[in-house]
Amino acid sequence: MSKKFQLKNGLKVLLLESHKSPVISVQMWVKTGSADEKKNEEGISHFIEHLVFKGTRKYKVGEIAAQVEASGGELNAYTSFDQTVFYVTISKQFSDVGLDVISEMMGFPTFDATEIDNEREVVIEEIKRGQDSLSRAGSQMMFSSVFKGHPYAIPVIGYEKNIRKFTPKKIADFFHSRYVPRNMFLVVSGDFESAEMKQKVQKYFGEFKDYKLRKTTRPKVKPVKKTQVKVEKSTFEQTVAYLAWPAPNVKHKDVSALEVMSLILGQGDSSRLVHSLRLEKPLTNSVGSYAFTPQDAGVLAISMGLNVENLQESLAKIKEHIVEIVNNPPSKTEMQKAVTNLASEQIYSLETVDGIARKAGTLEFYMGDHEYFKKYLKQLYALTPEDISRVAKKYFSADNLTVCVLSKTENENIKKTCQAFTKDLKTALKAKPSKKSKPVKFKPQKLSLKTTGGPATDIEEIAIGPGVTLLLKAQKETPTVSVRAGFLGGLRAEPTTTPGLTEMFSRVLTGGGKKFNETELNHRIDEMAAGLGAFAGRNSVGVSMDYLSVYEEKMFEVFEDVLTGPIFPSEVLEREKMIIKNQIKSRNDNPSQIAVLQFMSTLFDGHPYSRDMMGSQESVDKIQTQNLRDYYEKIIAGRNLTLTVVGDFDRSFWVDQAKKLAQKLPQGEKFESSFPLKPLKQEHYLYQESKKEQSHVIMGVRGLTITDEERYQLEVIQSILSGQGGRLFIELRDKNSLAYSVAPMRMEGLETGYFGAYIGCSPEKVKKAISMLKAEFQKLVDTKVPEQELLRAQRYIVGRHDIDLQRKSAISNSILFDRIYGLDPREGLDVAEKYFSVKAADLQALAAKLFKQHFVVSVVGPQNPF
Repeated sequence: MSKKFQLKNGLKVLLLESHKSPVISVQMWVKTGSADEKKNEEGISHFIEHLVFKGTRKYKVGEIAAQVEASGGELNAYTSFDQTVFYVTISKQFSDVGLDVISEMMGFPTFDATEIDNEREVVIEEIKRGQDSLSRAGSQMMFSSVFKGHPYAIPVIGYEKNIRKFTPKKIADFFHSRYVPRNMFLVVSGDFESAEMKQKVQKYFGEFKDYKLRKTTRPKVKPVKKTQVKVEKSTFEQTVAYLAWPAPNVKHKDVSALEVMSLILGQGDSSRLVHSLRLEKPLTNSVGSYAFTPQDAGVLAISMGLNVENLQESLAKIKEHIVEIVNNPPSKTEMQKAVTNLASEQIYSLETVDGIARKAGTLEFYMGDHEYFKKYLKQLYALTPEDISRVAKKYFSADNLTVCVLSKTENENIKKTCQAFTKDLKTALKAKPSKKSKPVKFKPQKLSLKTTGGPATDIEEIAIGPGVTLLLKAQKETPTVSVRAGFLGGLRAEPTTTPGLTEMFSRVLTGGGKKFNETELNHRIDEMAAGLGAFAGRNSVGVSMDYLSVYEEKMFEVFEDVLTGPIFPSEVLEREKMIIKNQIKSRNDNPSQIAVLQFMSTLFDGHPYSRDMMGSQESVDKIQTQNLRDYYEKIIAGRNLTLTVVGDFDRSFWVDQAKKLAQKLPQGEKFESSFPLKPLKQEHYLYQESKKEQSHVIMGVRGLTITDEERYQLEVIQSILSGQGGRLFIELRDKNSLAYSVAPMRMEGLETGYFGAYIGCSPEKVKKAISMLKAEFQKLVDTKVPEQELLRAQRYIVGRHDIDLQRKSAISNSILFDRIYGLDPREGLDVAEKYFSVKAADLQALAAKLFKQHFVVSVVGPQNPF
């Protein structure tokens, strides 16, 4: 049920009732983004996004986040080229809190000069963080080339020189010229009654002043009229390449066809590019295609991450696929797959109130109609295979193609390779096809939003055969199902002679079975808009599956084949070896990952938790098919299996199939293990050089076990430190501007876990950051947490927990892991009482026990701070 109205001050409001969860989402969409900024204003919209959190007429620094988190909610914001969005997700009983803080931030920010100066440093840290990101650097290179002379060419975050110069007056003037009621709209979704919510909206937003709107005129996107080839040198190990063509804006009649074409070409494992360049032959580490169709003209792009020596062959393959889709319409199967996936977005978005609000907000912003998806579906279902070839021919051209390559190896050969590709593509597209394409008859199968109906049920636990446990929980508000099959094992079951075997097992397990080969399996999953994959961790492995209810029987066939009949094809193993070795080689592109590995290696020295999940290049090379079979026979056994099914499923079907599954799997034994831990006799300070803009710091101590009775107390300690209203954010970010990203870290294990914190900051700030992190830990030992702060932390955990459990996948995971680790499967679903029973004295005692241990401090960055 939806209701749309407008306040007297011009603010449009959209109310979307959804009573599936006791949660609401409050989102304010501001019709201004970085593309609405003038020269020397670049970055001001994103800066304002930060600053409205820093204080209003009612709230001081940190109080907005504290108020939301004390009510169990979460808040955030984002800025794009076209809009800025602020949102709060919160329990329905605290809906007034969500409305109040959004109204204060959007109507009455103070823009205090001191706080502006503090936040400048935070945004500059965020800019540096972006400079250390390969994907951001490559994307920015492409956008600056395709949209030259248009604001889309400029990074949304802006430039450091501007951030340093913006005055409080400049910021306030820009805010009051664009953040005006008639240039914003409010979306509220979730569990409420519209009549009551309308009164609340009037109360909180009715007094907004209707400032004069500064109209902006964006320059038109200048069409690229000739081939561009740009090659730049980078410090990253991996090479990224983009092929980009001009595309229309979001309202163009070709958008639905372009999205279908992009999905057929490069989205999903069965797509042409992924199959050809990633699975059939591992020429790329990643490849994909997409149509970016924003408010102004957009871009059609193909992107790759690869080793530079594979660039020429990869481009040749891409040329073949472009020519093929231009000359020949896609198959009925490909059309149905694309249509099903695009149509299913509506179903999957209904799982959370955030998803409902985001989908409606996007459509309202771009199309002026929050229900536009119905019209989009009609367009989608009306498409023919010939329409796809038509748009391919229209938009794929060598005359307006931009090729961008970012590589550690800058040489003329890369440029020559790219120039040769553009010439070859032009010739190939002009050549007459060797044979005339045949028309493809296609009538789409339409998706239904209907469910089988019925209330949510408690968890039903059924013993299936010797040792096999089936756990069922019906939740039928949306026609989706989430399934997990879990086995104890993981890194703990990995022989020390084959490091990386667990990770390899998770990648090759879905490489084909007795019934479906890898290609058939990928096609079946993608054509049903489903997800299926293996997972592997320190303590367990398993298979996850998420699907639309209508495809239950078909998806089970795939699930069963993966579990009971994997053949571990040698060609899949060799391909994954190459990809993992490339990822290990590219580790320097992810210094925070190196910091974690260094930390774990020392904290858990001699224990399986100390190992690198991916192994080394040498150890990966040694893994053979027999190693995978041995691991499978050791772990994938009936007595070691727990199966969870959550959602709109057929109970009798799953009970019957679980019994058959138990019969097909070997009975085996439950995997049990224990490993000794060496005592840490001193503090460890670890450093590894990484020539990036930022340093990455991880520090911590040994923590608790998965079943430890104090684990709820430790989660409360984490909550006290985390969130925008938590101690680390307020002390290290808000007050001292040390970082953009700082957060506590926690892991429970079977023998022990860890507790600590992460911060990414400029190298000159590392010493102070380490000192301040230790000081925050020590405060928990020296001083009892005040009751009000304790209550905020408890509510924050419980609220986040309720928000997370809107997703069936989260419920399925919670039930699975609690059960396989020996806990009650309901343990993670009904937690409020456990957290609210924690006392301040409990926290102080636990902090004293934890932080008297020796710390391990791991730093990766351009300077050694020790």
